[in-house]
Amino acid sequence: MLRPLFLLTLLSLPLLAQAEEERPLARYRLDHLQQSIGLQEEQARAVTERWSRYDREQFTKTQQIQQLRRRFNEILMGPGTEEEKSAKVRPLLDQFVDLRRQQADLKFKFEDDIRGKLSPAQQVRLIIQVEEMQRRVAEALRQVPGGRLGPRQGGLDGPAGGIRRGIR
Repeated sequence: MLRPLFLLTLLSLPLLAQAEEERPLARYRLDHLQQSIGLQEEQARAVTERWSRYDREQFTKTQQIQQLRRRFNEILMGPGTEEEKSAKVRPLLDQFVDLRRQQADLKFKFEDDIRGKLSPAQQVRLIIQVEEMQRRVAEALRQVPGGRLGPRQGGLDGPAGGIRRGIR
């Protein structure tokens, strides 16, 4: 009887750790939304919760896109003719484009969900603040030595590095 309970506890530890890691960011967002946009605590909490869900959904899509980029790189840098590489890449490219569309849809859905809870002036302030905070996070990640988004990897808005024609 204790063994299943112990296993459930162990399986839930990553979820608890994830929740702990999200709290400082959620707290920062909550405070920032109240101070910079003038949201009431209840409004700010609803926006923060929805924003956290958006982050999780975007993170999942981003991981899938990164997997496809690694696969693109393997194919394009590997052996084979241009035609063979194109044939291998074509179905992956369709997946890639679909995931990018899904990311855009997630952003629009996030903004639509939040808009219903705010006045037009608050909506505009929020959209500006969300973009600004995302820009700051991306910039901070670029500044981290050995970080994943250093200038050589292209960052969030640069081209993916390392993809070029292989030798036939």
